[in-house]
Amino acid sequence: MVKKLRCSFEECRLPVQRIVGDCTFCDGHFCSNHRLLEDHQCQNLEDVSGYPTPSQWWLVGLSGVLPEDMLADLLSQCKKAAFEQNAMQLNKERTQVIKTA
Repeated sequence: MVKKLRCSFEECRLPVQRIVGDCTFCDGHFCSNHRLLEDHQCQNLEDVSGYPTPSQWWLVGLSGVLPEDMLADLLSQCKKAAFEQNAMQLNKERTQVIKTA
């Protein structure tokens, strides 16, 4: 008889969840209660709270080169240009209603 795999979390003996319970970061096998990285306190979980937001990634290389006020102006110009481009695209895709008599 094949022995059932048990949760790798300390003092938890519940059966592991197949596929979704396998952690690729620490190679552990976890139950439904501990399958998430935060729940089993994964050793290889990296704290990314200090990283820039996805919309600010392009600013990372410019932070030491340009002054802060110039970066803020550049960011607002890019946001405005993106907004106008999206508005134009939505306007082109607008459905036209044809009135019949």
